[in-house]
Amino acid sequence: MSSSITTQSAYSLAMRKPALHLTVPATIYVAGGSVMGEVELNHELALEDDIERVYIELQGTIKTKNRMGPDVEQFQVESNDFLRRTLTLWRRDRSEPPADGGPIILPFELKLPEDAPPSFQFESYMNNAYVRYAVEVTGVRNTTFAVDRTYKSPIVVVQPDPIGSAIRAELKLGWSGTWGRLKSECDMRKYPWGEYAHAKLELLVPHVDTFPLFSDIPYTIVVTTTTAPMKRKGDAAPEKSLYPSAPRNPSELDFELRRFVDMKTPYQPSNPEEHVIDIISKAHAPTPPVEVEVGNYHWLPDGQKTDRGRWSQEVSFHSVMNLRFTPTFLTEELKIKYTLILRMEFPGLGNVLRVELPINIGSGVESSFPSADPPRTVELPGSYWKTSTWTDD
Repeated sequence: MSSSITTQSAYSLAMRKPALHLTVPATIYVAGGSVMGEVELNHELALEDDIERVYIELQGTIKTKNRMGPDVEQFQVESNDFLRRTLTLWRRDRSEPPADGGPIILPFELKLPEDAPPSFQFESYMNNAYVRYAVEVTGVRNTTFAVDRTYKSPIVVVQPDPIGSAIRAELKLGWSGTWGRLKSECDMRKYPWGEYAHAKLELLVPHVDTFPLFSDIPYTIVVTTTTAPMKRKGDAAPEKSLYPSAPRNPSELDFELRRFVDMKTPYQPSNPEEHVIDIISKAHAPTPPVEVEVGNYHWLPDGQKTDRGRWSQEVSFHSVMNLRFTPTFLTEELKIKYTLILRMEFPGLGNVLRVELPINIGSGVESSFPSADPPRTVELPGSYWKTSTWTDD
């Protein structure tokens, strides 16, 4: 009988309504700013649960975890708890029950360091890296064998970016500044014989120091094709089977953003990378849509021989990209960089054009703002929000 009572008692304890409730507004926090929220304390339940003191802590941790080899289960783990700021909110010996019997509201405000790096998470088989932030409330229980009551809420932090903020304002009005232009071109042929044709791939983006988050950043892709020398009969239009053929559909292009994570590992040097997002992909229709502008064929005569020359055509693709990823940053443990990669393949052996543009991503903001309305947040893996798994990492 006593065993039955003990089991029931443990179950009741587990199902008991918590004496503490933590509320942290959905916000993108900026380094140097304050994290604000409140703890709701049920005075009666706190006494029943033997809670002597309640304190809040702002936490920030940089952690790397690297496998020692491809087929081993040993890891090199380095952790830096660079941020631990605490504030006592309530003491049992200095508290009176509220007259109305309702909860006690305990507001708090804790300041982030000016140089706090942005929230980040990278996970792969060999390498893992995290920059995690959380607000944790603890109810300290001083009785024998008592376990403190803790509740943790993850938050997102970015660095202030006054330059990106100004660029963001310009982009919102429609970009009227200068454009950066990168190109890749080569001679090519479909078969291992015959004369060479030519193709050129160009990427145009705003010529800026940083690409701000949550902004429509315009881009243009230009593909120019020029056939091998051929003979033209009179004013005849070009044949449909011209080579190389300029693309008509965005799905003929590959345009992606990749992230490079530079960290210390047991097998230096190490610079793991990951695919972040397809801006244009063969697998699915691009979002937002891409506008296609197909130019007319132009005949380029070969010197004085007007009946011999090349056909040339230019096709342009216009759209915008909106970035929602951890900004570029650098700490002693981690260096995060991004590169835009544009690629197009033509029929034939090795006929691939590729443009790579390293970019700096900035937060584009100078102060904290609500992330719920309109919905704006930094895209992080789902495990960032599951604080119960953080110790397992």
